[in-house]
Amino acid sequence: MPRPPLIIYGNTNITQIAMKNCMKNNIITIQKNPELRELLLDKCSQTTIKINEKEYPIDTNIHIDIDTSKVYTNDFPHHLEKTKPKVVILIICHYSEMNMMMLDILRRQIRRNQGIYYYIVASRFSQTNPKEVELDNDIIFVNQKEAYFNILNKTLKAMEYINNVLKIEYDFLIRTNVSTVINIPKLLNELAGIPREKICIGGNKMQINWICPGYGINDNRYKGRWFIQGTSIVFSKDVCEDIIKNQHKIEKTIVDDISLFMYLSNFNKNAYKSINNYSISFYECSQDISELHTIPKGFAFYRNKTENMRDDDITRMRYLCMEGNL
Repeated sequence: MPRPPLIIYGNTNITQIAMKNCMKNNIITIQKNPELRELLLDKCSQTTIKINEKEYPIDTNIHIDIDTSKVYTNDFPHHLEKTKPKVVILIICHYSEMNMMMLDILRRQIRRNQGIYYYIVASRFSQTNPKEVELDNDIIFVNQKEAYFNILNKTLKAMEYINNVLKIEYDFLIRTNVSTVINIPKLLNELAGIPREKICIGGNKMQINWICPGYGINDNRYKGRWFIQGTSIVFSKDVCEDIIKNQHKIEKTIVDDISLFMYLSNFNKNAYKSINNYSISFYECSQDISELHTIPKGFAFYRNKTENMRDDDITRMRYLCMEGNL
């Protein structure tokens, strides 16, 4: 994750207020606008502004590329503009009272971001309903029993439904789960600088260096290979299309996130290379609920799960989803 530029006016660090009020598509623009200057510079008499220790006169337009911290004065650097990608978010979930509470919080947070497609993906088994997949409001139901090794099929069927039935136009599909909070503006900013083809990346990158029958890893075939934990997977649309077309080649006896990436490592090597070339910022929340204020801002994915204290997870999620806390 790139470090933001340090913007100092007088003795005040105005980096965060500049990012909040003056940033679009990863470019901070401080204009020769009296009202904006008053908001940022608070009527101070300084005639220069310091950006990463270098001073610039405030009587000019200043543009800062947040990815590189490079400063441009006067004319806007149009060559740096990045178009906002179109994304669809799949939230993998199983029905429980705790998860329903989390979903209510996530829904409100996601809906604050206009133009974002999101769907919750759950299992709902019925012997009398002939439909394999059904959409009910914002929930894609897959007709199967809820089980750990059924998560892969739930993911595949939802991807297929998005592409072939709903026919949503998107650049990236985000596969996450109910215990992960997404900072959508940050995610879109990071995705804006990433190619929109041959991409299988994400937040929490892990390497297989263990044997775990519980995950379906019973030997060393995949030792040393990388995958993205299912909390924070990002696929470009062409990769989704490839997975849907060739889902018969995907191992169904391995846990879902590993299985998807092992398929790509075997059959779509051009896309698989991207896992080591790009990443999305990710933070694992472990703070006690008395220390929520110490959770850092500015990450795209926030993983929020403790094994035995799910009530704390609800409190932590409420905090994360409050406007201004990400």
